[in-house]
Amino acid sequence: MDNALTTAESLALPPQETIAWCHWQLGEIAFGVGDYPVAEGEYRRSLAAFPNYFRALASLGRVLAARGDIRGATEQYAHAVRIVPDPAFLAALGDLYKIAGRDKDAAAQYALVEKIGDLNAFNGTLYNRQLAVFYADHDLKTGVAYQQAYREYSVRRDIYGSDALAWSALKAGRLSEARTAIRRALRLGTRDARLFYHAGMIARATGDKAMAITYLRKALALSPQFDPLQAAFAREGLRTMTTPRKTARAS
Repeated sequence: MDNALTTAESLALPPQETIAWCHWQLGEIAFGVGDYPVAEGEYRRSLAAFPNYFRALASLGRVLAARGDIRGATEQYAHAVRIVPDPAFLAALGDLYKIAGRDKDAAAQYALVEKIGDLNAFNGTLYNRQLAVFYADHDLKTGVAYQQAYREYSVRRDIYGSDALAWSALKAGRLSEARTAIRRALRLGTRDARLFYHAGMIARATGDKAMAITYLRKALALSPQFDPLQAAFAREGLRTMTTPRKTARAS
């Protein structure tokens, strides 16, 4: 990616959107391994090259949230959704509102995601994966989430398709399918905190406590704030499995 960026910048007429995309990708790589300062720098360089680049705006919001700047994160996501109302961006903005105690604003963003889901059902399958993950993350329409993830995986059989299927299968109560799908998602050894988190929660649901603890620890060690809401669930899940139970004293 560094080589691609160097090549783009060396052209007689440097393509600014390509340069922005390269910086954004470098930011995504850094964020994925928990290097939030480097990620933020790359996202800001992306926006300097191509202002209003919606992907960099949303990712800057994500890394600001990871660094504890909820207000700044909210502003960046709000800017991004004004340009492209992607369901994943709307859901993230809703989560930030929820964290800030702005429940009505959060509900409004979630309602927009649902409206896009209705349009998606009418017009095609553009956002199947994003919607499946949104529903599964928020324990909404779990059966619909599973069906969307299943349809998506039937045409795009990549690791993130497997992950979406695994996560939605878990929430729909299909534990055996969730185990099988998450193994496919992890088959290449991809270091992604969200994959590890899903694997940990699936292992927990299926009674494999040791594997659940291993994967949740890997997720939080790699990227402690990989998601404003889900990272908190990962920490709570890990806490409940590792905190010794108190035994009642005999009177």
